[in-house]
Amino acid sequence: MRFPIVRFQPTLGRSALVQQKFKDSMARMGGQAMILTSAGKKALPHDLFRGVTLSSVSSLSLKPQPLLQFNLQLPSFTSESLHMHEYFALHLLKPDANSITLARAFSKGAMKNHENGEVVPTQPFKELTESVHYRTYGLSNSDLAVPILINSERVFVCRKKEVFRVGDHEIWVGMVDDIIEGDDVNQDVSGGLLYCNRKFHKLGGRIE
Repeated sequence: MRFPIVRFQPTLGRSALVQQKFKDSMARMGGQAMILTSAGKKALPHDLFRGVTLSSVSSLSLKPQPLLQFNLQLPSFTSESLHMHEYFALHLLKPDANSITLARAFSKGAMKNHENGEVVPTQPFKELTESVHYRTYGLSNSDLAVPILINSERVFVCRKKEVFRVGDHEIWVGMVDDIIEGDDVNQDVSGGLLYCNRKFHKLGGRIE
């Protein structure tokens, strides 16, 4: 395959064009849709728990300790909660309609109040019921708890190790302290909830 050699002038219009092509090209790459939930005070109303849908979670290291990484776009109320509490959970979701509903709820950005201009964070837990949609994972010797979504195959409970600011994003590295397995952990591998071309999918047939 041959590609033409084209020399472009660095203009503002070209930058916007490359950004759009970048978004369209990255959308063609399938990946996990996972939900991150941040720790919060046990005593606070649970609708104040923060969380966000991610498509950037990947493994980073196994030894001497398991590490995961992901990125967050800034500004972010979830980022503020992560910096404050440092513990979080990453959910490998079941590939079903309930997970799609959750992923969409946690992907809504903050809203601006048209009356006073104040930016209001989304509250995905406001519509969820404890013991039905989630339960809390208490952190030992702490007044913090991490919400754990029940419609998950596995949940990685992590704590902050490193954070790097790159452009308009933060790259987070989390150390895995615990892995919670769902009731159907012994079933065939599902692949989790996949996201590609701006739609949700599930794992297809194996290529021989």
